Amino acid sequence: MSRLDDALQRQIDLNQTRNVLHTRLGQTIEIDPEFLAVLEELCAKDGQAFSEAALQDAISFASKTLMKRMISINQFLQIDDEKTHDLENIYLHTWKRIIKTRDIPSTLRNHHYPALTRWMSGLYPEHFIEQLKSSPAIGHVVCEEYSAELQARLLGIDIQTFKQPLLDIGCGNSAGFVRYLRTFQKQAYGFDRRIENEESFLQQSNWLDYRFEPGAWGTIVSHMAFTNHFIHVFHHDKTQLNLYGRKFNEILGSLAAGGSFHYAPGLPFIEQGIDPEKYQVEQLVVIKGISTTRITRADAYRPDQI
Repeated sequence: MSRLDDALQRQIDLNQTRNVLHTRLGQTIEIDPEFLAVLEELCAKDGQAFSEAALQDAISFASKTLMKRMISINQFLQIDDEKTHDLENIYLHTWKRIIKTRDIPSTLRNHHYPALTRWMSGLYPEHFIEQLKSSPAIGHVVCEEYSAELQARLLGIDIQTFKQPLLDIGCGNSAGFVRYLRTFQKQAYGFDRRIENEESFLQQSNWLDYRFEPGAWGTIVSHMAFTNHFIHVFHHDKTQLNLYGRKFNEILGSLAAGGSFHYAPGLPFIEQGIDPEKYQVEQLVVIKGISTTRITRADAYRPDQI
């Protein structure tokens, strides 16, 4: 990590509890001294310390770090390529203004952070925005990855006997469960919209874009990921309901004979309509009041019959 990247990280960390939707965010934001010092040093060189490639790398780092922080707080945010490009332009325009005015605090408070507020407003429905406009800070509620051992127990996965290969949908940034299984020499793979280090067994992808090949997987798991978003769509965004329903059927169709899909939370509004001659639906009770779902494809059923 470069000195500038480190300073950008410090600045984002310093304000991680600030509500970006607050109407006076520019007045409540704090500026990290090290971050300010680095910008002043670069500004004194008229930006000549930056090549075009280095500038783009810094902008990309800042954008990805901010988006990662936002998604860790609210996993239901959907930030597409257009929105990502808009965010990168905010950082670019901020840098150009800093070079022009040499007034870093004013540029950040009066231009950069208000621009972030407007950008963030495009990610939420209006009623949600109105509720947060008056709050300068938000709670630090983070969607963390659960330990691999806990996920195995919650999902009812026997490490020694589960049917291979396994696919983890929404495996998380570090893909901890996939890596854990591979320490036992298991055929485990995963994908997520944010992957820290892509490898041959890990892919960066959105589950709505991922192609689930028919009959490809012995076991599929998704813990607090795909079905969590499916429930959110069911209650809050009916426009995507058919899309998620088709993707759910595609996931089932990608199970090999005798293969199973383990997930939490459950989908009672979908599970009650599954054909019992094609799939067996089971509720696996973890503790009283908490269960996960396992759907197993019948050995005689061919996925191309969907």
